[in-house]
Amino acid sequence: MSAAARRHQARLFLALVSLVISVYLLTFRAIPQSGDTLQAFDAVSSAARYGDWLMDESNWAKPSTRIRESQGLPLAEYAVEERLNALLAIPLFKLAEWLPRLGNLHAVWLLNVIICGLCAGLVYLLARAMEYRDAVAALLAVCAGLGTNLWAYSQTFFREPLAACLLLAAFLALQLGQGASPRTRLASLALAALALILACAAKYSAALAIPALLVFALPVGQFSRSRHARRVAWIALLTPLILLFLFMFVAPLSSAMSRPLARIGLESDYIGIALRAYLLSPGASLWASSPLLLLALPGCVVLWRRERRLVIALSCLLVGFTLGHALLTGRHWFGGLSFPPRFLLPATPVLLLAAAPLAENMLSRRRFWLRFLWFGLLGYGIWIQFSAVSLSWIHFGESLPPGASGLAEWAPAMLEPRYFRWFVTPGRWADLGLEFLWQRADQPVASLSFALMALFSSLTLFRLLRNPRGPWPYAPGLLAIALAALTLLNLSAAYERDPRAQSSQAALHEAFAFLAENATVGDALVLPSNHYVPFIMNHQDSAWPRPVALSGSPAQAASPKQPATVFSENPYSWFDSHSLRVVQHLAGKRERLWLLANTSPFMRWSFRPLERYLAQHYYPLREIPLSAADPSVRLLEYSTRSPAPNPLEPFAGDIESNLVYGDRIRLLSLELPNGVVYRPGETIELSLLWRAEAQVREDYTVAWFIVAENSGPPITQGTDSGPQAGFAPTSSWQPGAPIWDNRALRLPSDASAGPYRIWVLLYRVNDSGAIERLPVRGGDVAEAGTVGVLPLVIRLE
Repeated sequence: MSAAARRHQARLFLALVSLVISVYLLTFRAIPQSGDTLQAFDAVSSAARYGDWLMDESNWAKPSTRIRESQGLPLAEYAVEERLNALLAIPLFKLAEWLPRLGNLHAVWLLNVIICGLCAGLVYLLARAMEYRDAVAALLAVCAGLGTNLWAYSQTFFREPLAACLLLAAFLALQLGQGASPRTRLASLALAALALILACAAKYSAALAIPALLVFALPVGQFSRSRHARRVAWIALLTPLILLFLFMFVAPLSSAMSRPLARIGLESDYIGIALRAYLLSPGASLWASSPLLLLALPGCVVLWRRERRLVIALSCLLVGFTLGHALLTGRHWFGGLSFPPRFLLPATPVLLLAAAPLAENMLSRRRFWLRFLWFGLLGYGIWIQFSAVSLSWIHFGESLPPGASGLAEWAPAMLEPRYFRWFVTPGRWADLGLEFLWQRADQPVASLSFALMALFSSLTLFRLLRNPRGPWPYAPGLLAIALAALTLLNLSAAYERDPRAQSSQAALHEAFAFLAENATVGDALVLPSNHYVPFIMNHQDSAWPRPVALSGSPAQAASPKQPATVFSENPYSWFDSHSLRVVQHLAGKRERLWLLANTSPFMRWSFRPLERYLAQHYYPLREIPLSAADPSVRLLEYSTRSPAPNPLEPFAGDIESNLVYGDRIRLLSLELPNGVVYRPGETIELSLLWRAEAQVREDYTVAWFIVAENSGPPITQGTDSGPQAGFAPTSSWQPGAPIWDNRALRLPSDASAGPYRIWVLLYRVNDSGAIERLPVRGGDVAEAGTVGVLPLVIRLE
């Protein structure tokens, strides 16, 4: 091939990829709509920031079932062994961290947009390598990109698109080696083997393509040179197809194979169901969701006369993926929350090559009926793919009758047209709208810009096909650059406007800006549920603190109208066993914890179990004041240098006190778990053991200060709050029952060395707004008998 021809192909490749990616970006969603993709993103963020594969942001969805004391973090590791997809996404994640207004999740979700666009470009190159003309190859590429499941899966973070791209590269390498010199032939085999290895690193099941690649590696005409070769060709073609037919329809064969298959860990119970769904069902088969593949069947008939090698290879590819997945996945044959048939996606663009003879015939002979059929199927395929990308796939299950139980693999959804995904989903557009990022963020300009890019790419592609030597040789390259710049600009504009990522919550941005400045290496941010996980996934740019999301507590009501399922004073019943172990483990391995709460004391219906537990077992240090007007967003800091006294155990503090506030509240004793010697900047942890001598009808606030022993103003003050961070108000105390009250404060970094005392006072705000202090007696007092001085001296060194 001449240098001019290679440049022309490169220009067409860029124009095609730009066209397909422009359409994908027009419908860009950036939504982790399944647990698999949520954990895959979590793996990317963990690998990029911490060099591990621990599930922290998605810990709430799939917690670790085994936590060992020696573990640094009580988190499960990413269960997927094929991690090439995640590794390739790390540069996008790093780019989002580096650019100030690019969302992490928005950036990572571009990966499959790019990969699926490259798949379309590789279809073009592979068709050209098979000596189809530019128009035919370009048509196949556009049809692969927009008329098959590549479009649907461009909006996901599944691994199948990468496997498809690498398998296309393997087939292309083998085709380029046909008829070449031995040295070039060897290089093509090596490249194909490398592409296959990488495809397996993306998805182990890519190994199912090995028989097809071996056949495709044979010289062109291998099965047509003699009568014996033609017989071998028929045997090679029919054997896998007959095997497929037997497994699909002959139930006794599946039953007979059940025992030997079970010995090697395979299930035969679902083979027939899976194969019929993959190949025959009108609502979930390969042909149903990518209808242009129907033209591959007559295309194979035409190809059989001149390219039997390709037909046999495609037969092996189809049988390998359908039968292989039916055997390997067993009860999970459908692929979970996905668009069918997910597992066959890696084979889809290669199978479309069989339709190339019909495309050639249609374009060269101007057959109207063939054009009508081709573009009719393409239009139907585009409708199917647009329906697939318009809404999260979970809405399909929600839209089915109650008998479906929300299962996407419900049999009528695969057999009855009224339940097909592309007929059910459009019915939800009226009430749900479209979930495209630009729709969610109210950015019509972004939609228009990508539509124009698709138009310009189409015009450029058309001009290149009509006049390969025409003007504007740099137009495709400029298109690609403009598309990349436009994508970054539009994503930057959507950075604070995506409601699915809670992007407009100014209080969250403020909280994480504070954490970025004040958190240190090793800090952990605990979330009581997954409420703020979308924001963290998209907007957290600093590595520390590391977020750990817990499963929602059964003791926490979802709203005033959705009460909790557990009502108990026992803190060990407020959480599932895993969440409690996670909190205890995190607190035991570090000196402080951050908590990002999504409820507040103003929500009277909210039990706030995690805040309550931390106040009882550790030391509330402070609540960070946030200026943004969102009272539900609260950032709290706890000292976990030492565990607090167990509130369920009947032990008093080591330091006795005789202080009595008013005539009803007695301070029995206290604990300083970290001793009496501190350094400037350290935290002081204090536990006070209170008891009401009689019923207290008012709620009093506890205030405490660090004061130089030789008098003078306080050098610092702890947070004013009711006992136990407000969870044990004095009006709720039972006479004679002791109450532990844990507190912490941080000493000023410039505090002078010397002896200091701790002052404690109780006060309330009366109906007129005036502050009333309780008088104190029974020990050292200050401030005219309204401040109790604790019976100890601390020293700063």
